[in-house]
Amino acid sequence: MFKSVTLEVSLKPFKKTDEAYIREVCEQIFTHWHPLLKDAETVSVMMWTADGSEILDYAGNEEDAFEWCKWIGQAQLPYEEGGEIDQNIHLKKHYYIENPPVMTYGVLKRIVSTLKEVGKKHFPKAEIRVGETFDIGPEFAISEFKYVRHKEITEGSSSCDRYGFVDCTARLHADDRKYAGYPGGIPEGTPIGEFLGRQANIFLADMGYDYIWLSNGFGFSADPWSLGGKVFDGKTFSADKLTETRAKVFEFWKQFRKECPDFPIEVRGTNNSVGIDYATDAVPIYEIYNGGFNITPPPNSPWAALNDNYGLEIMGHMTRVCELPSEDFMFRFYIHDPWWLNSPWYDRYDGFASDIYLPMAVTRIKEDGSVQSAELFNILSIDNSFGDMPDACVNEPIPHILKAKKDAGDAPAPLVWVYPMREYSTATDEATIRDMYFGDRFIMDAINSGFPLNCVVSSDIFLKTDLEIYKHSILISPLQINGEVQLRLEEYAKNGGKVVFYGGCKGLDSVCDDAVKVDIAEAPENIRKALKAFNVSIDFVRKTDKKPPTMSIARSNNALFFSAYSVDTTADTLLEFPLGAPVLMGGETEIKDGKAVYRFGRCEHRECRVFVKQKSGIISAHEATSYSIKYRRRIKVCGFEDAEVYFFPETYCEKDVQVLHAVRDAEWHPEFDESFKPVYCEEYGWGFKAEQVTGDRFFMMPQKKFAKS
Repeated sequence: MFKSVTLEVSLKPFKKTDEAYIREVCEQIFTHWHPLLKDAETVSVMMWTADGSEILDYAGNEEDAFEWCKWIGQAQLPYEEGGEIDQNIHLKKHYYIENPPVMTYGVLKRIVSTLKEVGKKHFPKAEIRVGETFDIGPEFAISEFKYVRHKEITEGSSSCDRYGFVDCTARLHADDRKYAGYPGGIPEGTPIGEFLGRQANIFLADMGYDYIWLSNGFGFSADPWSLGGKVFDGKTFSADKLTETRAKVFEFWKQFRKECPDFPIEVRGTNNSVGIDYATDAVPIYEIYNGGFNITPPPNSPWAALNDNYGLEIMGHMTRVCELPSEDFMFRFYIHDPWWLNSPWYDRYDGFASDIYLPMAVTRIKEDGSVQSAELFNILSIDNSFGDMPDACVNEPIPHILKAKKDAGDAPAPLVWVYPMREYSTATDEATIRDMYFGDRFIMDAINSGFPLNCVVSSDIFLKTDLEIYKHSILISPLQINGEVQLRLEEYAKNGGKVVFYGGCKGLDSVCDDAVKVDIAEAPENIRKALKAFNVSIDFVRKTDKKPPTMSIARSNNALFFSAYSVDTTADTLLEFPLGAPVLMGGETEIKDGKAVYRFGRCEHRECRVFVKQKSGIISAHEATSYSIKYRRRIKVCGFEDAEVYFFPETYCEKDVQVLHAVRDAEWHPEFDESFKPVYCEEYGWGFKAEQVTGDRFFMMPQKKFAKS
């Protein structure tokens, strides 16, 4: 399953700080999540201790107390004291329990060591790590450092409830207070990267931490939540600011790494994409990835899904994993919020797994042509705002997490995005950054409009891969600023490859006629409708003005796996592919004019191995018991009416399937349908096909020891 699993936790579960209570909490952490952790090579606990000010303030004394994340509501707001309770946690903060404990660095060190000890007891074969977090904002703990002594590091940042974010390019004013890395005080003009790096190097070692997490876009953007920034003010792109701004951001990483050279860094990143981040704040993500800084790439943003903007989450995630600074990429699931009195599993997702199946369908294509899904998994967080760790919020999502990983793509998806990450994050002209900004937003809107895009390859990797791997896919590409990539895509289209270009209308006029072209100035639904040129029809019939279902389609084990999130469960989805209407497992579909009609629930994750061409009727597909020691799976499909049928078995038996009309009696006298023959389909690969099929069929996949192949 996952190579590495990280459980994120605040200090709130440690409601007492005696040794026995600390150990009890640590035991609960590891026993709760055992089914998810048991096969991981690395098991980590990432601690939301405070907001990172415990690092900034650290003077090297274990007996010193520090401010920590003991609040509900934003920590910098006034405290609600007595009288009639002000219930708006965006106006006043509240203690999460009465008389929360005092936290000292010595207590923190004991918690870290106990987590490691208990974790090793439960998972002796795994590497056990504990990580510390640094956040840029005012939310989690009272910060005298950020908002009293050194407000200059947040000046010019965007606000969060009137307080700013720490800018990674900021410099500190002089300060004669003692710090662990600066016993004589902070010299005037010290870069925040240098100061934080030196403090972190000492603090992490003293407390026993193994790595650090830079939260909420730190190291990338001064304002991780905005669609504007230092380069784009919302109206004008200032290309003249790119070089200086990019250099300052990159300098932060060099300064931090000089002072903190060895501890691994994990990062949250921003809420946006590579193109948007560069066009607004000159984030040099390609240079950062290749700077030797020992970091993991940012995971999917947890915030976008909370706003029903899965398009932003999926689009942004793909742009940041098409290239990697290390071998793996991360999926992060937002299950509890320890600060803002919400547990997304219930009060954002309604207990549905849409924010598991959709982003976990994201895959990338590697240089060797293989397909990679997320190998690292983080949970934010295992405790809620009251410091509780409810059993239900463990037991309910785990099966979906494991299933989504099992069904993750292992081959290029039906749609593959060719994304120019290096070119986008090194551009120098206004026209290019304008195009990347609006191009990424166009793809975001397209995904929100039902465009099932969830597989990506960087333009550099695209040049290195064999075009043969894309023969079952449609390539989606912006107008490339890399001429070699543009030429290869156009030649591929001329030779029969399926390519859709999107961009401004003037640029599209230079594109060959063999490719499909979509103008981003027009409606985002147009790129979904453009797929009809390749006999892929995805349409919606809506009874409200809400957006249509958001979908992903992964190719795994010779099947397609459809995942869908419906903000409006009254909408109908009409699907027709080159081989016919897809028949999804576990239900019925009505065939209308050759299209399969589905009314998806809030969250769906469905396997598809059957395609049918027939005019009308009701078709169902369900698992059935095999009744025979020879067969491993038996899939019953009912309702064929003079149909052309394709069935795609699992990879191990792709040419070895038996198709039954029926079983005559209890003594197992099968009536086989010999009309189904192995066939290679250009659109999907090996399967079985028959024509003029009427009635019901059982598709039998053998036990692996009986499979001919």
